[in-house]
Amino acid sequence: MLRRTLEFFFPPPVSTPGELKAFAAGEAAYLAQKTVFGYCRVKTMLDYEKLLGEPAFRDAQEVCRWEAYAGTLGDMLILIEGWLRPGDAATRQRLADSLAALYPSIIGEAVPEHRKDWADAIAAFQGRFALARESEPAPPERVVTETARLIHELVPIADRLKRNDREVINGDLRLHMLAAHASMLKRFRRDALVAALTA
Repeated sequence: MLRRTLEFFFPPPVSTPGELKAFAAGEAAYLAQKTVFGYCRVKTMLDYEKLLGEPAFRDAQEVCRWEAYAGTLGDMLILIEGWLRPGDAATRQRLADSLAALYPSIIGEAVPEHRKDWADAIAAFQGRFALARESEPAPPERVVTETARLIHELVPIADRLKRNDREVINGDLRLHMLAAHASMLKRFRRDALVAALTA
């Protein structure tokens, strides 16, 4: 309990590739779960706990959570690349290559029941990341737009009830991503990370 309390108030630094991988995976999972479950809970109110007993709803919510995770993981890595990005062109390329390789490494650690593999998600991320690394770094609140659209599409709520809620989901996701960005600023040891990722 003491260790957890200390980590809450004094979160450990992120200065190695392993720590960065754990940070990206953990934050992405939190972003996806918090947004999907939170939205479902608010829309269904007192019926949420009862709906969790329905396999159709529970399974659809899990599908949405996993697909959202594929998106939020990409969002996190794009945000991290933009913040760590060094001025030197060669170093910048090596850094981006290292970060791009983290996506299949992390996403491949678990394949949910509704999927055979993550090949399409990996291909989509690679295309998106290729554009992002050549563009100006996007602010935290803008990298989640596509993931918000995906969640809105997949979340197991009737279309007539969620029709106008895309901006609500986007706003919630933006808020959580801003919190993740604040954690990055506090915990990341930038010089050490860049050196380790480009060695």
